Amino acid sequence: MKKTLKIVLLLSIASILGYWGYTWYNNKASLLGVIHKDADSAIKIAFHDIKETLILDAVTSPNYYYDNASFKPRKTDKDTIDKKGVDLMPYNLVLFTVPTVENTYFSVLKIKNTKAFKHQIDHYVNSKGLILRTDDQNNVHWLENKKQRWVCAWNTEKVIVSFGLDNSYAKSKNIFFDILKSNKVIESKGNDWITSLSESKSHITYLNGKSKITLQFVDGEAVIKGNIKTDGIRTYPKEVDYARIPEASINFYWDANFKHPKNKQRFIKSWEGSSFLKKMNLDLSQAVDFTNGFVYLGVKGTTSQSDTIVTYTYDDNFNKIEEKTHQEKKVPNMVLYLEKEKNGLKDYLAQKDLLNQNGVFTGFPLYRFYVEENTNSTLFKTGNSKLPLEQATDQHFMNLSIDFAKAKEDFQIPQLEGYFDLLQALELSAKQAVGNEIALEGKIKGKKQDINFLSQLFFGLDQD
Repeated sequence: MKKTLKIVLLLSIASILGYWGYTWYNNKASLLGVIHKDADSAIKIAFHDIKETLILDAVTSPNYYYDNASFKPRKTDKDTIDKKGVDLMPYNLVLFTVPTVENTYFSVLKIKNTKAFKHQIDHYVNSKGLILRTDDQNNVHWLENKKQRWVCAWNTEKVIVSFGLDNSYAKSKNIFFDILKSNKVIESKGNDWITSLSESKSHITYLNGKSKITLQFVDGEAVIKGNIKTDGIRTYPKEVDYARIPEASINFYWDANFKHPKNKQRFIKSWEGSSFLKKMNLDLSQAVDFTNGFVYLGVKGTTSQSDTIVTYTYDDNFNKIEEKTHQEKKVPNMVLYLEKEKNGLKDYLAQKDLLNQNGVFTGFPLYRFYVEENTNSTLFKTGNSKLPLEQATDQHFMNLSIDFAKAKEDFQIPQLEGYFDLLQALELSAKQAVGNEIALEGKIKGKKQDINFLSQLFFGLDQD
């Protein structure tokens, strides 16, 4: 009996050590060869750790999983990821950006089976009606989906995917060539990127220089933590006084502190190339001069707005006649205000033909915003009635809070109701902690406090 126990114990220890060795090796190995040497930011999605968390959650909450799991037949072996030639859910998936290609993320996946991958690509191209292209000069195959704004390129060893709002093969191809032709990727285990990402125990990790933001899925909530480095001391205020809507479904404020010149420059740069601003013919570098960088948004309840519907008919002489009808609709009762640096924002919007004769902002198609000005602020409101505001003081320069039950009633958007039903609240805030460091913290709360947040999302969205 004692001998049997010793054997079981030794086997258990060997299994634990073997599994530890497997995870230790793959945690770093999965990060090698998939990050560009010139990357300036990276996101690691720890698929293996996420799977472990969900398995543990299933063990501790079997009834929940039994009630929600589908027992329909799964895909056969011929449909598995390995048969497709590329592992779409590797041990760790890494997304990265490079400074030479703005607003675009890249991800590199290793091809396990060239023949199977070619079959997978051919099947996808035929089913989606896309065109498979080859860059003969560089020996690279590529595929572009303009509607979904992604491009992928590959050789016999790797496939690299890029995606962004204004993405294209022409924009991303130099990075494709760097990786597929020149193998310009990080291969050293001692590299700072590899060390920082491998040492992170969070399910999702974002790195940008010395800044780090993490997301961890635990029972009942997703926890957000971050430490962000700024390029100056006290870039943001230690304390903020502002007016807010009490008991609102959404309360958000952000003091970007445009008195700090680099803050304004960074804000303008982040919106460069925005199609939204292009459609409005708005020069952001001019518009931001009217505000000191403080913005507040509050939503509480609903208000009525009327839509004008234009239809056409014909009279007895076949002359085309335009008919207009007005339809009332419920919209969120919201207030957005920008604190002034100087007067003139409303006049500037009028010069850009973004205000109609009734003082309504025409640049946003979903809701009509009535524009007003007072001594301190320029206000954008969806309703004519005045929402009560209360003064508040906070030690964070940014804060966002959402009550999803209230937001569901305020927005009344059927497509979003399923998502709102899964969530309880969101709290996210940032403050200038010490020196040039910003502390970011927040939580997204689910409806069930004893079930892992990711499990709640997975089963909730699967049912939808």
